[in-house]
Amino acid sequence: MKLSIRRLTTVGTALAAAVVLMAPTASAVKPGETFRYGSLDCTAAADLNKNGSLSCTGAMNVTWRAKVTCKVGFTSYGTWQNNAEGGTKESKSESKCVFAVEDVIIDPI
Repeated sequence: MKLSIRRLTTVGTALAAAVVLMAPTASAVKPGETFRYGSLDCTAAADLNKNGSLSCTGAMNVTWRAKVTCKVGFTSYGTWQNNAEGGTKESKSESKCVFAVEDVIIDPI
């Protein structure tokens, strides 16, 4: 019995590591640009108050948020979202960048 529990623990740990390693990579984009993250189609945006946001459409069981970088290097994060049930979700930061939003990227966990 102990051997079976150890084996299951080892398999579970290996599967968790594989999921992390297989997660797609993402690149930061300028506001107005789009990118694909796994099965999500994402669009970066910035409003008139210089707050960055990320809107992603599709179905993928991953929890994510927008990571917004301002022109002067300040970084801000949006609200956590999950597209497990599909549809469009938006993660908006209260970055209020002094000059402008430099770029936006998806920050998954």
